[in-house]
Amino acid sequence: MSASTSDDQECNTPRTSIPDGFPDSELPSYPSLSRTRIGTCPWKGGTYIIRDPETKLVITLKEGVLGLCPEEKGHPHTAGSYHHGRGSHWKCVENKGMWLGFYNSVSGTYIRHNNNKNNWQFDAKGERHDKWERFCAREHPDGGHILLVKHFEDFRPMKIGGKDNRELVVGAEGEIGTPWEFIRVECES
Repeated sequence: MSASTSDDQECNTPRTSIPDGFPDSELPSYPSLSRTRIGTCPWKGGTYIIRDPETKLVITLKEGVLGLCPEEKGHPHTAGSYHHGRGSHWKCVENKGMWLGFYNSVSGTYIRHNNNKNNWQFDAKGERHDKWERFCAREHPDGGHILLVKHFEDFRPMKIGGKDNRELVVGAEGEIGTPWEFIRVECES
């Protein structure tokens, strides 16, 4: 675009004008920006049911064992409940380093990885929010959030695996992991 100057004011002005706006018909169309397909991002202070959207199984502490359980049909408290004696309710906590942790108030323990490279799994035996109980949540482009644990200078994902695909295991380097849905629940004190 070229410009001209006025002798009086020494100000460059364009020779053509720019339209004030474009008609709506010329704007590109975008898909809905609704975040409902993605779900809630885990945040400190919130209590969540953590569910695999593909299988509808939830991370549950049942009889002291961490695993994946289906929905309890016809539970009296809510339709489509994942109650399991609140074994499926995980309070999200955050430490000073901004690492997330998931605490179960029924057991008084945290989800952690067992650091056993031969059978690298998750359990709910962490007594404090320490280095094996730290998670980073990363949004997946197709919805949900990947839960990552630190392994030296890398991250490794939490994923479904183990016996009958009902256990939580640490994924190998470069694996995507399971994109979890975080369903926020309100709990009584």
